[in-house]
Amino acid sequence: MEIELRWLRYVVAVADHGGMQRAADALHMTQPPLSRQIRELERRLGTSLFTRRPVSLTAAGAVLVEHAREVLSSVDNLVTATRSTATGEAGELAVGYILSGAYDTIPRLREASTAAYPGLRLDSRELWPAQLDAGLLDGELDLVIAHTMPVRPEFRRERLRTDPLVAVTRPKNPAASGAGPVRLGEAFDGQTFVFYDPKYAPEHYAVLTKALDAGGGSHAVRLDMTPGLRNIVLPDDYSFTLIPESMKPFLPRTVREVPLDTSALPALEVELVWHRERESPGLLRFLAIAREVSAGRDWLTASYT
Repeated sequence: MEIELRWLRYVVAVADHGGMQRAADALHMTQPPLSRQIRELERRLGTSLFTRRPVSLTAAGAVLVEHAREVLSSVDNLVTATRSTATGEAGELAVGYILSGAYDTIPRLREASTAAYPGLRLDSRELWPAQLDAGLLDGELDLVIAHTMPVRPEFRRERLRTDPLVAVTRPKNPAASGAGPVRLGEAFDGQTFVFYDPKYAPEHYAVLTKALDAGGGSHAVRLDMTPGLRNIVLPDDYSFTLIPESMKPFLPRTVREVPLDTSALPALEVELVWHRERESPGLLRFLAIAREVSAGRDWLTASYT
């Protein structure tokens, strides 16, 4: 049996307004056509939905109205969700990011996106650079937020924030005794630079070695086989590593951040990277939000000393 949605709306209107004429007025139609539609629905159902003079719901009519409200509400939600998804105000966006993004960048973007578009859900994933690259190529990811992503003709990219480097060491390291920015080559000359195996993030490691070369001085290199900045262990008071400045508010108490004179050092340029053939409305909405956050927080103005 086919039941038209408009019949359900008519029955609910009569129940809500307590009469055919008042329901017809609310529906912006005349009373006779409304009465005919109600009778047609009753004929198909094989039962009366209303008693006449005065108009009131029968037991069967009350059951139908209860369920009709649920159906109509679901249909309204369906229409709203479909339109919102088509305009990018709702849906799901798969966003991949590097480890450093988990501390400041991603939380701030998520907060702004949720405030602007509560229906747009972010499926955010922390991944290694090679995984981010593959995910963007095969469509597993809609957007990547990272530095040192490969340059490919399939990708579009836009700078999001400049993240200068800071040194991290143990509190008793002589380089940590001062208050102001230090020169990397002078403060850490002869000390051991610690990082994880470069195979996990070779482009990132290349930026750091470039910084060591630009800073001058002599540094032994120790590679920690446990991957990830969270797992780096500084073996003694004369060892250090380099991290993005955005991570420094989240350092454990067991280490100390040492501000660097970054005038001669490279910075990590965090970018928004996406596939040029998969620019969904939701992605475009999120990109606009990311630009607003970046501008509002001066992310593209590096805090160089």
